[in-house]
Amino acid sequence: MKRPNIQYFVHDLADAAVKRRVEMLNLSGADVGVTGFVRDPTRLPSFSSMTVLGQTHNARFLHRIVAVSMQAFALLLRRPKMHLTDVIIARNLEMLLLAHVVRLRLPVRVPIIYECLDVHRLMLGKGLLPALLLRLERTLLGASAGVITSSPAYVSEYFHSVVGISVPFILVENQVFGIPPIPSPLSLEPGPPWVIAWNGAIRCSKSLNILQRVTTLANGSIRVVINGTVSYDQIPDFDSVVKASPWIDFRGPYRYPEDLDQIYAGAHFNWTIDMFWEGQNSTWALANRIYEGGRAGVVPIAQSSVETGRYYQHLGIGILLDDLDPESIHGRLASLSMIEFTHLRDACSRVSPETWTMTQQGANSVMQQICAVAGLS
Repeated sequence: MKRPNIQYFVHDLADAAVKRRVEMLNLSGADVGVTGFVRDPTRLPSFSSMTVLGQTHNARFLHRIVAVSMQAFALLLRRPKMHLTDVIIARNLEMLLLAHVVRLRLPVRVPIIYECLDVHRLMLGKGLLPALLLRLERTLLGASAGVITSSPAYVSEYFHSVVGISVPFILVENQVFGIPPIPSPLSLEPGPPWVIAWNGAIRCSKSLNILQRVTTLANGSIRVVINGTVSYDQIPDFDSVVKASPWIDFRGPYRYPEDLDQIYAGAHFNWTIDMFWEGQNSTWALANRIYEGGRAGVVPIAQSSVETGRYYQHLGIGILLDDLDPESIHGRLASLSMIEFTHLRDACSRVSPETWTMTQQGANSVMQQICAVAGLS
């Protein structure tokens, strides 16, 4: 089969996750052109084929609606230069709309695959706008070839139960991409003090409050190291809480994947609990930190009742919590012996490294599924 030509429609060309997806598709043998908006024009990547539709702004939903509507009208008036396209992958709902508009102007009916890696709470809200967006998504999906998503819970709890559609689904987990697997866990000093890593998108105020209370109760025998980008709109008191907590260390953003070994080195536990959108996206998601910590052999701490907890339960690893009361968590860790911890870590080391890292074989498998869903021979 010839190299498939994929047009990738994205909401932010400068998003690092977009760059990783393009690299993964290239690795699996596809030629990829990227079309989309940009949030920060100073951070534009150098894709081999790229079309910039304009600038949008994070959290300014009305502005995004106007920008997308203007581009949809403009695309209807001109024939896009995509005559060699075999399949369009559209990341997020607004780009799915534009992909369908573009297809109206193409000489052949190109299959469209929707990439939905999380579910915004607006889609699950009450009122006219959420209802209209849900109807739009349902309509566009009815004319699409399939969906790429990152967690099986999105399929069962959202697309089947809420959207009410049944199309082919391709599961592409948020595995580490760009560096090889680690054959054995990173070296580690014995505890206590036990070190908990909390890395990635730092947006859960409940997690911060729990960890602050746990470290206070432990009085130095439990420490927390945070690496990542803080959503201050969700945790406005983050800096003051950290400053007042002698056993919480915030080290700022990190480079992906270059810094992964560094930020997980020295961590006994990986905090994978996120209650940012409880009962919705946070309950269904399988976040990047799961795979980052798993690759490093760090013992996860997870909430048992959500998809993350079920994922770890299936693998037979981690500390799975039914009770997120800080006193209970402190008691669980304070009573942990080094022998018990060694058993927990050994269980992590027995998980196949390919579970956590996207390999050539994994990328090839994703491309095979894309071609099958798109009807490419």
